[in-house]
Amino acid sequence: MRNNQWWLILLYILGGGLAHAASQKTFVVGCQDINYYPHYNFNLTEDKGYAWAVLEAFAKESGHQFEYRSYPIKRLQRALAEERIDFAYPDNADWRSLHEQIDSRKTLSKPLISAISGTMVLAKREFSHMSQFRSLGVPHGFTPVHWLERIAINRLNLFEVNTPIAAINLVLKDRVDGADVEYNVAQYLLATPEKKQKVTLAKNLPHGPVTFHLSTIKQKDVIHQLNDFIVSNQALLTQLRHYYQLLEPQDLRDRL
Repeated sequence: MRNNQWWLILLYILGGGLAHAASQKTFVVGCQDINYYPHYNFNLTEDKGYAWAVLEAFAKESGHQFEYRSYPIKRLQRALAEERIDFAYPDNADWRSLHEQIDSRKTLSKPLISAISGTMVLAKREFSHMSQFRSLGVPHGFTPVHWLERIAINRLNLFEVNTPIAAINLVLKDRVDGADVEYNVAQYLLATPEKKQKVTLAKNLPHGPVTFHLSTIKQKDVIHQLNDFIVSNQALLTQLRHYYQLLEPQDLRDRL
């Protein structure tokens, strides 16, 4: 559980603990309209998760202000292409884009975090091999990068659902073989110890790091500032990961 020490650290970060720049400019950050807490849930009114805390800490230091707008996943890149937003989060160069014409124009920040990509399964499938999988639950708009080859040759049935918890519930009901949900998110959604014992990361399936970046087309200077902030504040980012109980791939490898 989070303790008061970490809560005080967060208040310090977001309440003015970093230096303020003299001038402020407001930028619009387009975000995925999905509950991917503790990484992010920009529909919350207060604590929106780790990514929000990092961006707000950066805003305090740089003097910028961020306004957050949520978009369905498949519309987020369109909003960036049409310049209705200044930034998109999260983004990754390896993800499929519905607007491939803008990919070459985008600038991505350094990673805000390295998440754990994998397939969540019932405990009985923990050591199953890829050839044994026939179905996968995927939040609508997500790119299941580890499964693209099998999807291309029609060896896997995709069940698109609206939310990560819906994908997890399909696994719990044994209606799909696995769910493409990030490890930390799955741990948060599996709220009870009983559920956490039932669902686990598939050890024999591809899993590993997937990095979350802030992307832009026009605001490259701000991305460069954010990159400097990330490099200079690694201790702060580590504190925030601890506060949000986020494991990175190396942390998980140490536990397996």
